[in-house]
Amino acid sequence: MDQKTTSLSSLSTPLSTAVAGWLLLIMLMLSLIAALTHAVPAYSAGIPVWLAAALFIRRQQHNQRIQNVLLFTLGIGGLAIGVYQGGDHRYLIKALEANQLVVALLVGVSFLRIIATPGIQSDEHLPPGHKPLLGTLFGTHLIAAVINISSIMIVGDRLNDRRALTPLQGLTLLRAFSICACWSPFFAAMGVVLISAPGAQPGTLMLYGLPTALIALLLSAWQIARHPDAHQTYGFPMHFSALWMPLSLAVLVMIAHRYWPAQSVITLVTLISILFTLSYLLLSQRKNGVGDLKKHIQEGLPRLGSEVTLFLAAAVLASGVAALLASLQIRLAPEHFTAPEACLTLLSLVGLALIGMHPVTSAVLAGSILMPSVSDPNLLGITLLLSWSIGVGLSPFSGVQLSLQSRYGISATALMKLNRSYGPLMLSLGFAVIWIYSYMTGLS
Repeated sequence: MDQKTTSLSSLSTPLSTAVAGWLLLIMLMLSLIAALTHAVPAYSAGIPVWLAAALFIRRQQHNQRIQNVLLFTLGIGGLAIGVYQGGDHRYLIKALEANQLVVALLVGVSFLRIIATPGIQSDEHLPPGHKPLLGTLFGTHLIAAVINISSIMIVGDRLNDRRALTPLQGLTLLRAFSICACWSPFFAAMGVVLISAPGAQPGTLMLYGLPTALIALLLSAWQIARHPDAHQTYGFPMHFSALWMPLSLAVLVMIAHRYWPAQSVITLVTLISILFTLSYLLLSQRKNGVGDLKKHIQEGLPRLGSEVTLFLAAAVLASGVAALLASLQIRLAPEHFTAPEACLTLLSLVGLALIGMHPVTSAVLAGSILMPSVSDPNLLGITLLLSWSIGVGLSPFSGVQLSLQSRYGISATALMKLNRSYGPLMLSLGFAVIWIYSYMTGLS
């Protein structure tokens, strides 16, 4: 991209959109400074999130705006009652922080799209058959584990280039994406869960999440390969140029966590994502790299508006619920949180996902309600990750399914039919993982 093209692109970007992008960049910098040096308070990173959300919420779709306004109203109501009843003012600070660690993770990882997109996009011929489809499943899973839903759009657009996306291709992309929530430290799910289940260890969550993800992928591969249309359905060719980045980043995160164990994985992933992108652009693109960064800040970051506003609303709701319960001395949690309670929680959260509740909202609510009873936060963390993955994969109201429906015209009914056996099998697998963890740790 030359300077003239970059300039024209900047002129075409609405001022409020560009400002929102720069506000998110400021938030990212403040969040990293607060986490790494403690030179500024954590809530200072939440202030730009609130300002950006004020710009985002006006441009959201009607149903999204209603959902967020409802969450804000409930959360602020709970905070008001809590403060009036003489509750702890720390809940106000938590609301002001605006889930900034998770938003920073979301923003930091988004910069990786600058690198990943050229490696995924290709004019190569699309081969038909179950092998290319399985390559699409596993390859897209690795890419989605790092750049999240963007990978689904990039691969989906390529598959949709000359022919309409089929339900089987849509199912392949859906499974590749949703299963990432079981384990990926680059996924928003991990960030939300580590905050909702304070004390949970990312290494433990990944230790149980990775085998779960592998079983889910193998189950999906078996189902896809057995589909009657598999032999004539086109897949997306995956090469090293598309996969080197997620593999490299995974190694870097493990190394950083090994030598910097005191620092949270959320912060490490955010920092590594930024440094990795800057280093790559400096070494490979130089002049064009500055233009790519500026374009992403002013155009790419504002595309995160829906997620950012939802994370903020969820933070306010969680703070409000916690303040209300504390001030009224109401205890909704069971006496103990062991395997039976975890299984019931998993089933309940998947049920909430099926009727349209976003996993961000359900995770923070479950965390705020259940934590007083939790003796092992890893058990709660595993439960929340499982519910996120299964719920996103099954719910016709999840963001990825709505994207597949609206962008590619894939019927929600068709996906539900293809998922009819996946739901019970994944719930059974989730129950088994919970009981295995409980048995191994002596909680059962």
